[in-house]
Amino acid sequence: ISRRYSRSEKGKGIADHDNSPRKTPIQIPPSDNAELIEENKLTLIGRVTNPSVQKPQWLVEWLIQYWNLESRVTGRALGPELFQFRFENEEALISVLRKAPYHYKRWMLLIHRWEPVNSNSFPNLIPFWIKIHGLPLHHWNTISLHTIGKALGPRPDDDVTNGRIRVHINGLRCLEMQLPIQLPSGEVMEVDLEYEKLEKHCFLCFSLSHEQENCPKNSQAAKPRDPTHGIS
Repeated sequence: ISRRYSRSEKGKGIADHDNSPRKTPIQIPPSDNAELIEENKLTLIGRVTNPSVQKPQWLVEWLIQYWNLESRVTGRALGPELFQFRFENEEALISVLRKAPYHYKRWMLLIHRWEPVNSNSFPNLIPFWIKIHGLPLHHWNTISLHTIGKALGPRPDDDVTNGRIRVHINGLRCLEMQLPIQLPSGEVMEVDLEYEKLEKHCFLCFSLSHEQENCPKNSQAAKPRDPTHGIS
């Protein structure tokens, strides 16, 4: 005779509105994960900036072909926003990182070397070469560029000859297009930032995740649509 389940086991008698989240998090016990960390040391983790357009399961295969690494890397989607690549050697992984940033469907990708961090926002960095416009020529040197780079993000590098810096920018935040700087003389002025290889983004708030017509700051988006619009 098969076992009969109670009403509570079947979920009957439970109010539909009783879907409140757990009040306490599930406690994960400590364990030895050294082997897992070692297995993933040659891994890149990526995040799409516009999930409605960029589908991780599609871009994984495309990127492997774009990198021409079909036999040296494997990849998989990790949900609606994240994806993973595992490399066979350090050389191939570093080669991919050096050529960043990347984009798919003209929207930017956030690709970072995997680290054993615990954060819902990881990965969030994207490396950009940024040209500095408006910096006085007599301050066009390594010290000035490096100082500006450190204010923008970690791991700054510089190209003094062309007046640009390479910085890892937080791609989940709006880009800064202008920066106030104070010269040794005490004068304050603004410099403009030009992000190389920057693709689609919002021209209003400079977010990488939407276009201007969908920007929360766009007052037009809050206005009710004219019911006669599009009717002929």
